[in-house]
Amino acid sequence: MRRRIPRARLLLTLAGLLGLSLGAAPATQAAPTDEGTALPIAYHCDLAVDPLHQRVFISDYTTGSVLVADYQGRLTHTIKNLPGVCDLELSADSRTLYAPLALGDAISVIDTGTVRQRARHTTGTGTAPFHAALSGRTLYFGYGEQWAASIGSLTLDTSTPKVRLGLIPEGDFSGAPLLATSTAAPGTLVAGDQNTSPGTLAVYDVSGRNPVLLTRVRDPGGASNFSDLAVTPDGKTLLTTSGAPYHHPTFGLPDLAEGHTYASTSYPNAVAVSSRGDVAAGVDSIEPDPDVYLYRVGADSPYRTVSLAPATGHDAGYLRPRGLAWAPDGTRLFAISGHSDEDHLRLVVVPSAHRPTAD
Repeated sequence: MRRRIPRARLLLTLAGLLGLSLGAAPATQAAPTDEGTALPIAYHCDLAVDPLHQRVFISDYTTGSVLVADYQGRLTHTIKNLPGVCDLELSADSRTLYAPLALGDAISVIDTGTVRQRARHTTGTGTAPFHAALSGRTLYFGYGEQWAASIGSLTLDTSTPKVRLGLIPEGDFSGAPLLATSTAAPGTLVAGDQNTSPGTLAVYDVSGRNPVLLTRVRDPGGASNFSDLAVTPDGKTLLTTSGAPYHHPTFGLPDLAEGHTYASTSYPNAVAVSSRGDVAAGVDSIEPDPDVYLYRVGADSPYRTVSLAPATGHDAGYLRPRGLAWAPDGTRLFAISGHSDEDHLRLVVVPSAHRPTAD
């Protein structure tokens, strides 16, 4: 894990002494009530929340496993033999979890009830699928490395699921693109480049057999190296995170016009939106800044901020990239925290995250 920069600490200390603000407007700050659950992993790629069985799935690329916890954060299962597992994409009915296997050149299909792999679909030797997003009955996946990356699809509405590759030209993205969709905007697929500066976002119409590029923007809002994407429940707005600028911007869909900005601080690395529309804007902050800023949709100030430090027993929370996920009803927020002096991460549950807390 990256060490903190003493100069940055000094700037924050001076700002505090001078009464200056380097981030969002003050809000009620609260810590999770539990100490977090120590996880037997030192790295994670993604997490998904299953409201049907009240489970949280956490993928670990390094060990090739998916950890399963309940809504209280207690570990209950481990799904193994998933080489290079990264994204986790939950079906609309919460009964199936799709997981690209970058080191297995396949898509794993996991039954969320039995917590076992139901099927595995080969994507082709050397494809290395990383990221995924569902649109209707088609799973789209970003695959490939360097400038040979593209987007593929797995058709799920046939008796024999079919894999298609090369749906966009190789070289449009420097590596497997991040993907995002919304059930409220069927046929719309958003892709973001993780590895370039300035950054690139693209929106595709995937309602037909082949994706049709609708919008492609370079350097959107001055952002680069996108680490997370999220679409609002109405399917009309995209939220992104990148190391800079030090806020969480939004973009209209499908035109990617710059929209509302959610203030946070350095360094934005995670974003999640609940079904209620509440926004969790996460940062890899330097103490004493909060780790998560919680906003009502379109609000200028957070209704609550969250520090993971007290829950994990450290001076800082160190939120992991892509380390936030809401329970769909918006009542709980799940966070993955990591520390430079530990060889394991922590799962932290923030209860009643949809409500402000008393001062």
